[in-house]
Amino acid sequence: MKKHRIVFRADGDLIAGYGHVIRSLSLASILKSKYHCVFIIREPDQFLKQEIEKICSEIVEVPKAVNYNKEASQITKKVINTNDIVILDGYHFDSKYQLIIKKSAYKVVCIDDIYDRHFTSDIVINHSEGIKESNYSREFYTKLYLGSKYAILRKSFLTNAKRELIPETSEQHVFISMGGTDQKNFTEKALTLCLKQKNITAIDIVVGSFYAHLEELKVIISRNKNIKIKIHSNLNEKEISSLMKKSTFGICSASTVSYEYSCTGGILFLYQTVSNQKKIFEFLIKTGSAFPAEDLNKKSSLLNSKKLKTEYFNLRKHYFSGNSAENLEAIFSKIESERGISIRKAAISDLQIYFKWANDPEVRHNSINTSQISLEGHNKWFKLKLKNKTSILYVIEKSGIAIGQVRLDKDKNGWEIDYSIAKQFRGKGFGEIILRNAILQFRKKHMDKIIGKVKQSNVPSCKVFDNLNFVKSKTFKIENIVYNMYTLE
Repeated sequence: MKKHRIVFRADGDLIAGYGHVIRSLSLASILKSKYHCVFIIREPDQFLKQEIEKICSEIVEVPKAVNYNKEASQITKKVINTNDIVILDGYHFDSKYQLIIKKSAYKVVCIDDIYDRHFTSDIVINHSEGIKESNYSREFYTKLYLGSKYAILRKSFLTNAKRELIPETSEQHVFISMGGTDQKNFTEKALTLCLKQKNITAIDIVVGSFYAHLEELKVIISRNKNIKIKIHSNLNEKEISSLMKKSTFGICSASTVSYEYSCTGGILFLYQTVSNQKKIFEFLIKTGSAFPAEDLNKKSSLLNSKKLKTEYFNLRKHYFSGNSAENLEAIFSKIESERGISIRKAAISDLQIYFKWANDPEVRHNSINTSQISLEGHNKWFKLKLKNKTSILYVIEKSGIAIGQVRLDKDKNGWEIDYSIAKQFRGKGFGEIILRNAILQFRKKHMDKIIGKVKQSNVPSCKVFDNLNFVKSKTFKIENIVYNMYTLE
């Protein structure tokens, strides 16, 4: 069976660093067994080309001279097709860029860490902790996946997280990594801090190809020949993992490398090297998964106590269990479940199936009017609804099979929405899917407020409205039964 395509779009260079590209490639490595991976990038250097070629089947280069919205229009014509999932990782992919891509692609996914714009993509993944859904400005259909359980890491680090997290050496062995470029030279700051500690026997420093302060490091190393200090550059995934595993503690930037180290290495100390690392820094410090680098002196008892280290690793494992690959794959499995979904207006030929759905015991139980409906009454009601301009009836199908219906009725307050799912399709997440597709269709012509009324005891339906960014505006009672009223402006 031919694989569907995932098209990744990210950039990296000496100034901005390689983080967005490496993160996208980490996700590609998790998904490539099920998808044909394509990578779009602006004028990559040789290192990035080689990294992309290891994982993706195709590289598409775009010129830097073109502005981003014009680029979006160009790649939708030349690269992206209607069956593609497109993944955007970068701060310049704004609302308009996302919308342009969305018109041509099957689904659009944004990888984010700063929630600084309005999102029009179908999905946003942010693996930082401490982020609330309310932090995001987004469309009603934009689904959020937040927290470290969706950590986008390379596979070997996730595998490491499932082992016993006790370093393989009893020596004080240090790992230092501040990212590929480290323009402010936190690497030297970390090295100087380590050299003030006692009992350190070896230090492994990882830098990128364009690290500009190599000579300063070499001078410091030459003055400290009693400690085995080694500088590493252009390491592959397994080589970095190996250095982390044998370290007693590490000093890292609060970026993806800190997540990798949390899966693999010893006690973690952190520097926040740039502003967009704030949430990861705060999360790791607050949970006790890491400590500020400046506190290295204060943590000598932790570094030398097996009991305290075991407690630390057990706590950290709560957040870094190594299961994020499965959680990320589940997101894309859900995306795949929507393929083949279509929506159309109801017709007179749907009368019988609507009658069957309406009298389903569970549908009647969750309705305001719980009485059974007669065929005669249903025929009259259905024919009037089809003619009525203040009612819209949608049938949602999957691969040509009707799976449910959505109805909207206009009143003075807006449009009241109601939905039901065929019995054999319940419990599979289709409630959210059919409601979202119906609202998207409805919004092509109508921008009025939408109102949903749901029995408070109908937890699955309440969750559907919550997930679609409806606001619970009030509760009310009918015959002593409590209902939630949800609104979508």
